[in-house]
Amino acid sequence: MAEKVISTIVEELKSSTYYSISVDSTPDISNADQLSFVIRYVNSIGEPVERFLGFMENTGHKAEPIAEAIFSTFNKDNIDIKFLMLPLHPREVTPSRVLSS
Repeated sequence: MAEKVISTIVEELKSSTYYSISVDSTPDISNADQLSFVIRYVNSIGEPVERFLGFMENTGHKAEPIAEAIFSTFNKDNIDIKFLMLPLHPREVTPSRVLSS
């Protein structure tokens, strides 16, 4: 049943133009860290949607292993990363970041 729900969410996501994600470290009942994976998009009738895709094993708190876990989820569910929109906060837009882009 869970696979059917995820499949339905992914199909709805693919019909939207852009989407964003939220990945956060969350302890389970035994205090073991896991990553919660949430996806946000606008559906075909213009409503904003937020869906929980599941938990992933926490690979640490460094950017590279978390990014690899995200890309692995995208590949598994055949989600195209080119439509991923990332929020920018004013403090994150510095000359060094702009020049390195």
